[in-house]
Amino acid sequence: MSAENWHEERDRLLKLIKGIESGAVTHIDEDDERQLQPTSTENIANLKERLAKLNVRLGDDGN
Repeated sequence: MSAENWHEERDRLLKLIKGIESGAVTHIDEDDERQLQPTSTENIANLKERLAKLNVRLGDDGN
């Protein structure tokens, strides 16, 4: 597997968060454990926090 750049990571996180919010995604691989965990308010907040950090680094909101 190749390493993601910040743009690719941001795009992946945006899709994942949208999927979670729509109900299409109910489990995520938290901390790359290769084991799906049910989504929770805590892990969703962590995803959104990482997305916000990427947006700051990249200088926009990704939309």
